[in-house]
Formats: sequence, structure tokens, C-alpha cells
Amino acid sequence: MNDSVHTQALPRPSGRGLVRKLGWLVLVTAVGIGVHLSLQEIIQSGDAEKRQGPDLHKLEQLEAVDPARAAKVRAGMLKYESICRLCHHRSGIGGKFTPPIAGKTEEGMQTLLKLYRSGVQMGPLTNLMAPWAAELSDEDISNLAAYVATL
Repeated sequence: MNDSVHTQALPRPSGRGLVRKLGWLVLVTAVGIGVHLSLQEIIQSGDAEKRQGPDLHKLEQLEAVDPARAAKVRAGMLKYESICRLCHHRSGIGGKFTPPIAGKTEEGMQTLLKLYRSGVQMGPLTNLMAPWAAELSDEDISNLAAYVATL
């Protein structure tokens, strides 16, 4: 019996296989760059008014009338600014690739967010929206909906 270990050489990728792998790498890189540039365009689009922070004047007026409701709206505003504004803009007008949400009712917004969170296919942008909604608690959804209703 021979104690030597027999090894087989692994097949080398053919020129065509190497080109195919390189092609996929170039494609994935190009798509990544395209997405990055599109997001930068979304962020930079519009006039200065659209890039400003939230309308605090509305919130101050609400605080004078209904402090408890204003606290809920403020919490929703903070969450909106941290995760929603990038795509839907300060005033909820949406962008080239995202729908407007301004003008939605509080109940309607809660329903949409809960459907996205549950993974229901809502349209072509569900795959972009669902991961964000999946991270939201019921309280977050309630607060966000209260804020969006003020836009």
C-alpha cells in the first residue's frame, strides 16, 4: 500500500469563465455606482426650501394647543428626519423614484407602514421600503403617521 496522498489538480477557469466572472463584477460595481449617484441626485435635487429641516412653526402652534399631540408629532418628526426624509423629502413630496406621502391621513399612513412591515408586496418599491418599515415599532408607526398627517 502506498502512503502517498493522491491529489488532483483543480480545473483552472477557462478564459470564457474568467471573462464571465469579471463581467459580473463590472456589472455589480456599475449598478452600485448608479444607485449611489441616483441617491446623491435625490438628496441634492430641488430648491433650498426642499432641503431645509422640518417646519417647526407648525409644531410650535400645535404645542400651544395640544401638548400631548405635539409630543407625538415631534417624536414622529425625529423618526421621519432620520429614516424617511432621504427619499420622501422634508415636505413629503417624494422624488424621482419615490411616491409623495404628504396629504396621507394618519390612519392611511399607519396601514401602509404596517403592511410594509409585514412584508406584503405593495408595489414596485416594496423591496426598498419593507426593510425600513421592518425596524419600526407600533409606537414609531403611530408617531410617524401623526407627523406625516401634518405635512
